Amino acid sequence: MAIKALLIAVFVCVRFGVGKIGYFLPLLACAVFSGQARSDDIALSMQRYAKQDGIDNSYIFNMAQDRQGYLYVSTRRSVYFFSGSRFYQVGLQNISDSSNRAVIVRLLPDGRILLFQGHEVKVSTGLTSVRSSPLTLSFQKLRLEHIRQVQDVFRDRARIMVVDSRGLRECNITNEPALSCKNDIVAGTKGSAIYQLGDRTVFIAEGSSVLRDIDGREIIDVAKSQRPKTAPSDHVENSLYFLRDRHLYLPDGKGNFPSAPVDWSFDSAQLLDRPSFAVGSSDTKVFFDGTWLRSFNGSYWSFLNYDLSREQDLFFAFVDRNNQLWTEQDSVELDKMVGWGDWENFDPHNIRSVWSVLPNGAEQVIFTGQGLYSFSRHVLGKQIKNGNYFFAERDGQNAFWAPVDDKALLHCIHIKNDLTCDRSFAVERVTGLAFSAKTSTLWIASDDGLLRWSKDRPEHLMPVLDTHGTSLKMASTAVALREGRVPWAIIGNMLYRQDQNGYFLPVVTHWPNALAFMPLVIRFSSKNDLWIGGVRARNGLLHLRLDGDRVAKIDQVDPALVGSELVFSLLWDTRHRLWVGTENGLAGFDGHQWIRVTKDDGLISANINQQGLSEDQDGTIWITTSRGVSHLMHPEHLFLKQNLNPVFVKVMLGERLLPEKAVSYTRDPLMITLGTLNTALASTSYYRYRLDGVDQNWITTTTGEIRYNFVPPGHSRLIVQALNDNRNLVSDPIVLEIRMERPWWSNWPLIALYILSVVGLPYTLNKLRFRYLMKRQRRLEALVEERTMEMRAAQAALEQQARQDGLTKLMNRRTAEASVKRLLEKLSRPDDLGIMQSATLALFDIDYFKSINDRFGHAIGDEILTGIGARLLQAKRQEEIIGRYGGEEFLIVVQGDFVEAKARITALLAVLSDVPFETKAGTLSIGCSAGIARTRPEEAWEDALERADQALYKAKIEGRSRIIVSERDQDDEDYPG
Repeated sequence: MAIKALLIAVFVCVRFGVGKIGYFLPLLACAVFSGQARSDDIALSMQRYAKQDGIDNSYIFNMAQDRQGYLYVSTRRSVYFFSGSRFYQVGLQNISDSSNRAVIVRLLPDGRILLFQGHEVKVSTGLTSVRSSPLTLSFQKLRLEHIRQVQDVFRDRARIMVVDSRGLRECNITNEPALSCKNDIVAGTKGSAIYQLGDRTVFIAEGSSVLRDIDGREIIDVAKSQRPKTAPSDHVENSLYFLRDRHLYLPDGKGNFPSAPVDWSFDSAQLLDRPSFAVGSSDTKVFFDGTWLRSFNGSYWSFLNYDLSREQDLFFAFVDRNNQLWTEQDSVELDKMVGWGDWENFDPHNIRSVWSVLPNGAEQVIFTGQGLYSFSRHVLGKQIKNGNYFFAERDGQNAFWAPVDDKALLHCIHIKNDLTCDRSFAVERVTGLAFSAKTSTLWIASDDGLLRWSKDRPEHLMPVLDTHGTSLKMASTAVALREGRVPWAIIGNMLYRQDQNGYFLPVVTHWPNALAFMPLVIRFSSKNDLWIGGVRARNGLLHLRLDGDRVAKIDQVDPALVGSELVFSLLWDTRHRLWVGTENGLAGFDGHQWIRVTKDDGLISANINQQGLSEDQDGTIWITTSRGVSHLMHPEHLFLKQNLNPVFVKVMLGERLLPEKAVSYTRDPLMITLGTLNTALASTSYYRYRLDGVDQNWITTTTGEIRYNFVPPGHSRLIVQALNDNRNLVSDPIVLEIRMERPWWSNWPLIALYILSVVGLPYTLNKLRFRYLMKRQRRLEALVEERTMEMRAAQAALEQQARQDGLTKLMNRRTAEASVKRLLEKLSRPDDLGIMQSATLALFDIDYFKSINDRFGHAIGDEILTGIGARLLQAKRQEEIIGRYGGEEFLIVVQGDFVEAKARITALLAVLSDVPFETKAGTLSIGCSAGIARTRPEEAWEDALERADQALYKAKIEGRSRIIVSERDQDDEDYPG
């Protein structure tokens, strides 16, 4: 979150006034955090596996893959298999012999695994499966019959072919068990070069140039070609390839030998002196010529990674079923090339700030902070022009428009390595360009506003006008053309479109995702579909559905689908796919599903630049990031449905592996390790699981580790699925069957005994229970009676506290008000003579009570209030209402004649003021001021209270220590005086 906040902050600074220094947010952020030099230009990342990943540091010589998809690695010490995240040692005893040769893995036609090392050969007794990993396999040592030493093992369809010192012969595994071989040697195989070609065994006899199968049929004649040195049998399989007329021929798995041109010079004699190999997939090939490792993408060769581009001895490379390329370095480190075949990465360590790529078929132009560079066949050419160039827009010919140095817009003609710029316009910070070939018009989004260039007036840039004919001078950040003709643009953070008269009018003035949303880029995917990306909103990508010239609907795309809330770049390619560049990688949408791509898939960096996406003529995608350039060679591969192939790698019950048969009852914990055999997606996949009868909902694990402290006896089913959010993949469920016997105390004979015992003692148990219950009932009745008395007393106390003021013991305000309302309701009813009675309200307070508190303290004030309450309670008559109304303010209600009521109130106040109060601070006298009002049948009592309060206020003003009658009551005809 801190990085996201920094990205937004950098954008705001650059966009709104801290100078015209920056252009593309992710690269700016990267520059804040790091300024170190690049390692080298070649940057296809590698996942390295060594001792910390479960594989030993002895020599690595061989890889294989079984039917289930498990990968095996042979070292001089042991054999390991890959779970998708790490390596585990195959469960077998040390089979090392005195020859100190490597342990070699070969797969038999029936799917079993054969291991051999010199004279010693072992075979697995079972096959791997979803439930059974290589950890569960057991191996039998084979006795050798009619053969002294196994040099290598091949398979020819359903036959096992073994090589010894005399040549190649057919063998089979007997029940003893033994490896029994025929005496007959396949003709021509002594001293020959033998290869595994798919599921067939082929060879080139010594002194021959013809590749044949073991039945003698010719496959191909490799005359006048260079062939590699035969690999030592204790290292790796022979690599089947040959060179002829500067072309590399490599089998494709179907018996064909397609070729690839070799366009670099090397000494072919080194193929006989040093190890070399070639492997490939349907799209890509890899060739190690004894010195350098190169990859061929169908058009040209390039280095994969700088670490693999130095002179060193490499013994093998292996392409698994997910088209992942594995190789080793110095025989002690195993490497997987991330994104091989789909990605090419370029990290120019000597160039500052690579902004974008302008595709041009065989040759591209790279826009950088140090100028324009040609880029061809994965090789950076010379600098074409100096300056800080950001991106470009083609004009439909061999020319383009490009902003430079945040100050100018150039029109340049590019032919091969020659660049001529024939027009230049002064424009502040151009962030978007759109050229209409239909109208020969260029639209420019810049800090100077949205500008227009046309062939009609080629020497000027014209500002656009609103419907009043006034120039729109607000800054513009992006522009796109609807159907290649009509411009829609972001101007002043609002969406505008051009009407039929050429004027611009606003379409969207407020964004639904956030008031502060800042659009950076817009793209049309069709006439009625517009995509807008930006920052400073929880949903940084919007999909606008248009109806004519109005916006019918705005959909906010979930950030989980694109991988980020910040969208910097958009591209709609010719294959009708939307590409979204964010600070967390690349997202794609083919109209049906969203996919995401990160560094784990081969992307050179996750921070994609603004205007950092472009499509080449062949449909490949160029992506510029904060670290360099990625070239997506096969975008269609990202949308293919794949099998994640989840498996149970290790299932432990306590300290031992859980067998597939039923086990005795135990309370040992169940511990499970999951894996996924899809090596391309393993690093971004996770799992969910549910144990029937225990878990109501799915539980998620990203580590693949599961633990249950206890498994109930009986038959349980653990259901597991692998998921990959980046590819929208959910695997078919795999099931672990757990069968555990029930404990001895839950067996049926013991249960029957329990039942008989219970039936035989019902009467005794019932009687004992009845006596116990009666005794308990009497004890409970007494306890209930005691608690009831306590509750009644407590309730009475609470009721008293609810009615009474805690300090004065008079009525509290709420009780006094309720009593007054009941009294006045009673008095409002006429008596027998039809006369309605009234009452007199007096509201009084203590004069200068605050001074008493300030001088003597609140404790002395509380003593006086307590004394007031005591005196009033002592003097109070039963029909009178006296209560504390708040603070030092009190309420008195007296019934009867007004004159008598006033006299009574005067007497009550005299009780307080005539006799001093004895306090801890000494003898203190007080005075009282009061306001009197008479209630009336036609008014609410609150009105009378208000008049009494006004009279009290008047008493305070006139000098205190007096009683004032409200003015209205003084005006009554029966008021005395």
